[in-house]
Amino acid sequence: MRRLSLAISVLVVACAGPETPDAGPPRRDAGHDAGHDAGPMCAPASGLPDPLTCNGHAELCDRAYDEVAYPTTHNAMSTEEEGWIPPNQGPRLWRQLEDGVRAFMLDTYEQDGQTLLCHRVCGIGSRPLHDALLDLRTFMECFPGEVLTLILEAHIDEATTAAAFEEAGLLPFLHEQPLGTPWPTLREMIVSGRRMVVFTESSEVTLPWHHFAYAYAWDTPFSNQTPDDLRCAPGRGSATSSLFILNHFLTAPVAMRSLAEMINHDPFFTEQVHRCQREAGQLPNFITVDFYEVGDLFGVVDGLNGL
Repeated sequence: MRRLSLAISVLVVACAGPETPDAGPPRRDAGHDAGHDAGPMCAPASGLPDPLTCNGHAELCDRAYDEVAYPTTHNAMSTEEEGWIPPNQGPRLWRQLEDGVRAFMLDTYEQDGQTLLCHRVCGIGSRPLHDALLDLRTFMECFPGEVLTLILEAHIDEATTAAAFEEAGLLPFLHEQPLGTPWPTLREMIVSGRRMVVFTESSEVTLPWHHFAYAYAWDTPFSNQTPDDLRCAPGRGSATSSLFILNHFLTAPVAMRSLAEMINHDPFFTEQVHRCQREAGQLPNFITVDFYEVGDLFGVVDGLNGL
């Protein structure tokens, strides 16, 4: 998941960044105050940052979307702070945004007439999808220089997904990427205002902003129990795709902070990511972790981005 311190494959704790549009991105450290307020407290910006920064860095503005690495949280909705059992992350979604996470893996379900974020069993942790999407919209309104990505594991149909995004007021932010065309730069996405990319693991898609993830991206295997299990070989999707999802988390038998402690620290983390970059001959775009606040995620991503 420093100074910089998880999305389809979706999202307000107090906003520590200044409220003026030229003040830059939100707080980028990984420290968490025990008494941190859980509510959104940031003001909508009246314009773009000046000078423009893109995901916190001017150096990233003229890079294409697929030429940038993004800190990514696996099962971003499943958090200790909100009492999920077992959790995949510590802080809730809004704090992840504040800390610098820019891509989020989210699981969507329907239960008892509600559209929810859950992880398999809604009884051990859930949040209304609409609430999470409002978090995302609030963040994007407050910080217009940020590009976000959602990777959805959808257990709901496209019409239900679309209705949730429309109700949350997110449609004007959604980027549309025709398959096989070059990705725009972060600057172009930010200037256009369409700076949220939504991927889904469902191939049943018709809407131009609702992208089948494995037509655009490929990932590494995700069923890893020990550090030695982490591999760089393609899992889902084609390795000829321009986007690369690097799954860097362990599940034995569930996510645990102790497992993240084993693999989220340098030098192991950087060495593993660079090994996969060499083997694939491609920049890993989405560095996906459990317990992002443990270890060196943001430094690893900065390194990949040459910052």
